Amino acid sequence: MTVLFYISLFIVGFGVLRFLIALLNFLTRPILPFGKPVDSPKVSVLIPARNEEINISKLLDMVVNQSYDNIEVIVYDDQSDDRTAAIVEEFKFTDDRVSLISGDGLPTGWMGKNHACHRLAQSAKGHYLLFLDADVKVSPSFVENAVAYAQRKKLVLLSMFPRQELQTMGERLVVPNMNWILLSLLFLRLVRFSKRPSLAAANGQMMMFDAKVYHENLWHQLVKSSPVEDIALSRLIKRKRLPMTTLLGTNDVSCRMYGSYKEAINGFSKNVTAFFGGSIIVTLLFAIVGIIGPFLVFVSLPSPLILLYLFCLFSARMLIARLSEQSVVANILLWPLQHVAFLHLVYSALVFKRCKSAEWKGRKILN
Repeated sequence: MTVLFYISLFIVGFGVLRFLIALLNFLTRPILPFGKPVDSPKVSVLIPARNEEINISKLLDMVVNQSYDNIEVIVYDDQSDDRTAAIVEEFKFTDDRVSLISGDGLPTGWMGKNHACHRLAQSAKGHYLLFLDADVKVSPSFVENAVAYAQRKKLVLLSMFPRQELQTMGERLVVPNMNWILLSLLFLRLVRFSKRPSLAAANGQMMMFDAKVYHENLWHQLVKSSPVEDIALSRLIKRKRLPMTTLLGTNDVSCRMYGSYKEAINGFSKNVTAFFGGSIIVTLLFAIVGIIGPFLVFVSLPSPLILLYLFCLFSARMLIARLSEQSVVANILLWPLQHVAFLHLVYSALVFKRCKSAEWKGRKILN
């Protein structure tokens, strides 16, 4: 038997493993359940914002109209040059739970968002610190459900991957790759049950911390220079053997992350390697296997193994699309083009690594 045969056999085995992980995620449905908090502890909703005039009004309206009303809402305006601050000021007049912090510059060694979150936490008075990106949308019972779940599971960190809203063809080519990777490589329930830092996962778009533990550790200060602070924070928490979990935001949190193909490529290129332990080599190998794997299997293996491979790939694809509330038909038909987009994404990540910096919202991001 040739080396090509064994490589192809490995590719089939990898496909079977990814199908099994996708199936476990689908069957266990890692989503936030409905719940009622005990004693209604105060929640500080903390929103870092830089040039978010398009999104900030929508999010603030959703937050102040939550079914859970024991909240304070603090927005950190990170030197925006649009109407972000003015919009927050308007909300302050109608709801005294809303307040605004005006950023006064970025200290040396800090990433912009990490510094904004750190400043927000310093001003917060809640029992829980709920960080939300300005472009997310939340359901009316979101805070109530999140607090109840965090209390019941005694969590130091609860994070969620928002349901992604896809409106353009460019978004449909790039964004589904992230859920395809996440839900076929990581059984999300293990994030809570496993103590291994390698099985840590979080999403900075929604992170809710136990405030006491946060202030004891100053989490964002510990990762102040990291461009992928969510993964870095989750690994720190895992190393300290503190309880955390990460769920899908299917019912409670959604987001349209990027408005075009170019934005999605530029945005994900900063953090795509985090899905693969930070290794650009592993990321590149994964991309190459996704492109040439089917050809190797077809030319090297007998029909039963080819059918097993195809069954696992298509089934995993359908399960993940259903779990992510994305179109199954679109994700099947666009599959080859999504792989090409992923290769482009990996190329952009290589450029990011080589150049040591990129630009996001008018600021240099150091690698």
